[in-house]
Amino acid sequence: MSRQNKEKPNVIIDREDNSGFDVNWEQIEKDYITSERRRRHHHRHSHKHHTSTENEPAPVEKKKMSKKKKILITVLIVLLCLIILPLITFFVMRYIGSVKMMKHDNLNINVPADIDYSDGGQIIRYKGHTYQFNENLASILFMGIDNTELKENAVAGTAGQADALYLLTYDISNGKLKVLALNRDTMIDINLYDQARNYLGTESHQLCLAYSYGDGYSFSAEQQVNAVQRLIYNIPINAYYGIDLSAIPILNDDIGGVEVIPQYTFGSFTKGQPVTLKGELTEEFVRSRDVSLLDDNLRRIECQKQYINAFANQLAPAVAKDFSLPLTLYRDSSKYTVSNIDITEIVFLASSLAMNYSGIEFFGTEGEYKMVEGDSSAEYFINQEAFFETILDIYYTRID
Repeated sequence: MSRQNKEKPNVIIDREDNSGFDVNWEQIEKDYITSERRRRHHHRHSHKHHTSTENEPAPVEKKKMSKKKKILITVLIVLLCLIILPLITFFVMRYIGSVKMMKHDNLNINVPADIDYSDGGQIIRYKGHTYQFNENLASILFMGIDNTELKENAVAGTAGQADALYLLTYDISNGKLKVLALNRDTMIDINLYDQARNYLGTESHQLCLAYSYGDGYSFSAEQQVNAVQRLIYNIPINAYYGIDLSAIPILNDDIGGVEVIPQYTFGSFTKGQPVTLKGELTEEFVRSRDVSLLDDNLRRIECQKQYINAFANQLAPAVAKDFSLPLTLYRDSSKYTVSNIDITEIVFLASSLAMNYSGIEFFGTEGEYKMVEGDSSAEYFINQEAFFETILDIYYTRID
């Protein structure tokens, strides 16, 4: 074999072939098959590697929240809490207060013997008409105590007197505030107690003296409430609020003073001349009474009614602008007041009055003064028929 044949083993010269070359096709086929297998193997490996890379999702780059955005979100969350939480607290307190002030499930009135009624007094039939008790009423007995400082451990009979007595009823359905002015000299059976608070029975006395048979504080206030409830046929009174003389200028000045136009000339006041009451002048206006006159308390009641009306008309719009004002009044006067009204009831009353207040309607009591032999104090006897009709006007709704 020539040198050329050694370098190209697959090409063999075949002298008998017309082309002058002898081709080893069997070897070529083997070489082709081996080469094809290698090619396919390399292609599969490359394709597999390429496919896995192509199908793999591109890594998502996480965007970091900027510091300013984090601060903004935090501030918004805090503001949201500051707004929502107080609102929730307000409405919860308002609801609790309304439940306390609107409680009438113990209604069991004691009407005059000739009056037809049913369901403990829910329904009254009077002079051909039917009346339904108004469940929308909240009632408060306001008491002005004739002491410069409330006593908490007074001896029965020396605890002071409730010189001013006003029964306030507020209808939450229409915003109407009705005020019944009760004459302190009205004769009524009151509970008597000894110094150890042992019950001694009842005795006819001036209405204002019910307060004196107590401790000078909460027990006295409760006795006054009991006496007024007895007067109004045992209709329940939801709450009481009593103030001593020191509280008058405080409450008055907290709302910037109260302007009145006196209807009488007395003391520092001239009939028809406007005056803004502040400080001690307020007490003089609502307390002055000429004890030498049998019925001068009637004039004093008119002055008190005028002051209450002016105070309420000034207070209502002020509360509408500042819901915290009643709390300010409550806080500033708390040292000089006795009351069973709590913060939830204040929230309820203040918010209701601020939104629905539509003025005050005053009611009085018809009657006459009598001088009773052996009693140096004035005695006032109410007209029972007229008084019962007044109670119907305040607490009931005619339904026929």
